[in-house]
Amino acid sequence: MKHARKCMGLLVAAALVMQAAMPGVQADAKKASKPALSNKTVKVQEGAKKKVTVKNAKGYKLTVKSKQKKIAAVSKKGNAAFVVKGVKAGKTKVICTAKKSKKKVTLTCTVKVNKKSEKAVQPAVSPIPTNNNAGTADTQAPAPTEGSAATQVPVPAATQEPVIGPFPETDQYSDVPYNFADASENVQKGTIEEFAYTSKATNKTHTVLVQLPANYSQDKQYPVLYLFHGENDTESIWKDMAADQIMDNAIAFKAAKEMIVVMPNISGDKDEDVIKDFADDLKPEVEAKYSVAKERYNTAVAGYGLGGRIALNLGLSLPEQVAYMGAFAPVEGLLSNGYFDNASLRIDEKYKDQTLLMIQKGNSDDVAGEAPDSYNKALTDNGSECLYLEMDGEHNNELFKAGLYNFARRIFKRGTQDESIVNGFVTKVPNSVGKPALNRGTIEVIEYDTETYDPGNSQKIHKWANVYLPYNYDPNEKYNILYLMHGGGENADTWIKGDNIYGDYTNNKGMINQLFEDGYCEPCIIVNPTFYRPEGAPEPSDAFDLTVLFQYELRNDLIPAVEAKYSTYAEGDVSIKSLQASRMHRGFAGLSMGSATTYQSAFFGNYDLFAWFAPYSGYFETESGNDADADKLIKIIEEGEANGMPLGYMYCGNGTEDFALGGQLDLMQKALVRSNILVPGRNYDFVLIPGAKHDMNQWHIHLYNTLKIFFTKE
Repeated sequence: MKHARKCMGLLVAAALVMQAAMPGVQADAKKASKPALSNKTVKVQEGAKKKVTVKNAKGYKLTVKSKQKKIAAVSKKGNAAFVVKGVKAGKTKVICTAKKSKKKVTLTCTVKVNKKSEKAVQPAVSPIPTNNNAGTADTQAPAPTEGSAATQVPVPAATQEPVIGPFPETDQYSDVPYNFADASENVQKGTIEEFAYTSKATNKTHTVLVQLPANYSQDKQYPVLYLFHGENDTESIWKDMAADQIMDNAIAFKAAKEMIVVMPNISGDKDEDVIKDFADDLKPEVEAKYSVAKERYNTAVAGYGLGGRIALNLGLSLPEQVAYMGAFAPVEGLLSNGYFDNASLRIDEKYKDQTLLMIQKGNSDDVAGEAPDSYNKALTDNGSECLYLEMDGEHNNELFKAGLYNFARRIFKRGTQDESIVNGFVTKVPNSVGKPALNRGTIEVIEYDTETYDPGNSQKIHKWANVYLPYNYDPNEKYNILYLMHGGGENADTWIKGDNIYGDYTNNKGMINQLFEDGYCEPCIIVNPTFYRPEGAPEPSDAFDLTVLFQYELRNDLIPAVEAKYSTYAEGDVSIKSLQASRMHRGFAGLSMGSATTYQSAFFGNYDLFAWFAPYSGYFETESGNDADADKLIKIIEEGEANGMPLGYMYCGNGTEDFALGGQLDLMQKALVRSNILVPGRNYDFVLIPGAKHDMNQWHIHLYNTLKIFFTKE
């Protein structure tokens, strides 16, 4: 068994920055008392959402939990509210805990989920053709045809416009991800065309650049994004700032929907002329030349600087034609040149729930200045929801590129869970996590018999592993279980107990204790094994072989030993059938060589026993190469879906300065672009820590994120 001794890592996913929390409902100081719920009973349909406000919550830290996630999901909304989403018809409870210093208030909300009304027209998701219809594809089902049995009406009713916003609480923003502005050999580029037309509004001939997505076809209709440049620039500026590459990568890596991007030259034109030209000339010209989906909810406008102000003006002036507006560092003039005033700057009431409006502000932008703030304030004061992104940066191309990326990955989506933007992963563990927990878990050692599983020469050996049990571990309660592997030259003590290499300088144990105590995630059992063999046992010719051979020990010996002794969802039955049935409650993660073990032994070797995977910093390429392993990875997920074993989540993590880079990047890019079943935000992400090197400081952050996402699906 030979391996290339090359440690590589990472996919170009985003280094995410936590979004500022939305302001919650302010408590009346005179009436301030204990926190209370605005609704103690919530009725919601399957797939629909309802917001519950926590009154008198100022100064309290809220955590929320659904007693039955199969019936209703729940997520925090800012500092003083949460959102309940109906999953499946039934009845359950949501527990909201409010803490402030030593005060603790527990609030209970009863949730009744009703079946979705058959009359409601929602964006449908087609089932993947499988033996048991397990899993769903990321494509919309065709609408019922006139007179079909599905409609049961002689004349088809008008199609209800899809609800565009608001997006879920996971709607975080980020800078342009690592390498997203660079060409990738794994991404097929779209084509850029140029045409000219004469505008009746401006009485000029305008040049237009049009970027078509890869594999553009006249047989398919595409949504359209119109991009307006800033003052003193032309349409060519978008190519100069690699907007075409950002769009190609965003589409290929499923961060954005397929779309046509139109970049007109508006040099010297007034806002009102651009608006009239858009409606009378530009949009009709584009729709005549290309295969365009013409509905308003398939039309977006955006721009930076002057173009940002114009995009905002255009979208608010033509609400019947435009559903998405993106203003990147928009300059002043919208409220002072007679277009709008503070009282009239609003989204048309008719389209309030079918519009996404995003404004971006650079914190060091002295050109746009306070204009973005003033626009956001006026819109908010008038009851129009605005996604307001404050980011580091000046009034330059880097800021505008970040604006384009964040806008492009939100448009032409419906805010559903399957189209989640990101999952709120962090690139720095919050300082608040550093405080010591009052309730601390314990570590036990488990010993078990196994063997080397060397092909043709397997020998019996005796090994041990650490088992972390959460505070107040109850053998009568079922626990999720995470198998967490160390890296090269380390041992089972590395992650939580602390060893002679790292000690516990990143306080993993303390972090885990506090996250469990604060309700950040459900307490779980964590097993720290080792792929190394005891002293005196025969060693393979290549140490990397251990990351592959461990799959047999894991399946046959370690899991049975651990889960026969401790209370997991296998309920003491460690037969393969029982372990397969409980796979959604079992995860595997690891760093460096432990990352390779996650791929080789957990994912490739034991996918039927695990649903959650988190490889950090590395993939060790085998003789078959990345192409073959990417195809193998996809095949395993697709066959798993077809056989009722969906992927819970694959969280890949790395650092921009980590030497374990190229192979994992290439592997996961290939897998992502070749399969419709691996979807960022739904079952996959690659989180990149800026400036992070190959060390525990980085992996500490990835563990924090992993605990957030693991075991969140049934």
